[in-house]
Amino acid sequence: MSDIITSCLQLQKNISTNRIVVKEINGCDGSFIVNCVISYCIKQNSPLLIVSSHNSITHYHNVGLRMNHNLFKSCEAGVIHYFDFGDATLTNIMEYAESDQLLIDVLKNIEEMQRNHDTVNIIFDGITHLLDLQYTLQEVNKFCSEIIEIAAKSKNPFVIFHCNDVIEDDANHCLANLLSHKAQTVVEVENLSSGLSSDVSGHLTIKYPGNKFNEEHIHTVDMKPKKYLFKLFDRGVKLLAPGTV
Repeated sequence: MSDIITSCLQLQKNISTNRIVVKEINGCDGSFIVNCVISYCIKQNSPLLIVSSHNSITHYHNVGLRMNHNLFKSCEAGVIHYFDFGDATLTNIMEYAESDQLLIDVLKNIEEMQRNHDTVNIIFDGITHLLDLQYTLQEVNKFCSEIIEIAAKSKNPFVIFHCNDVIEDDANHCLANLLSHKAQTVVEVENLSSGLSSDVSGHLTIKYPGNKFNEEHIHTVDMKPKKYLFKLFDRGVKLLAPGTV
């Protein structure tokens, strides 16, 4: 059931540096999208670097077992690489190292994988947590631009930034907007306004701002977003048309 998510993200298309932003609106949990993409990369044997300041590798592995894949085996095979930004931050503090060194280490990890693989895909899970670690908005935005620039050296990779988007005067909201302007696909995950439901987990809105530069859409003035309801299961997610539940 994860295939529907990867299809909406256009991962199967040969897009040059497919930039995707996943926005969690007001605390809604959108980690299922990251898990679906990890599952896709493992099935396709597609090299992936996961940079996470949000979840541990054990968390991704345990979710993966329910989705019928083994993350640890893929890491041992060298297909998947994991960079624990939180753990690296603690080490950095203990060694009194410069905070910029962490950002440099992430970029070095990408370049090291590119020496061994033609295509290196990247997921940064929890990019907005860098603001909690006292990085400035300007530093994080520049860092994201550098990731995209380095990723472009690969053959048709995708780059996913998973972020929070809360109140409008918050720095998280500013970062989410900055990333959205860089993106070809923007995914917004939001809780139901009516509260909890046993039938539906939340709203999923997918926008394709990058499509306006494609020849087939060049004369389209107002591109409509795709809107779904989604229901989470242990083994994946199901998308439903609005009004069907």
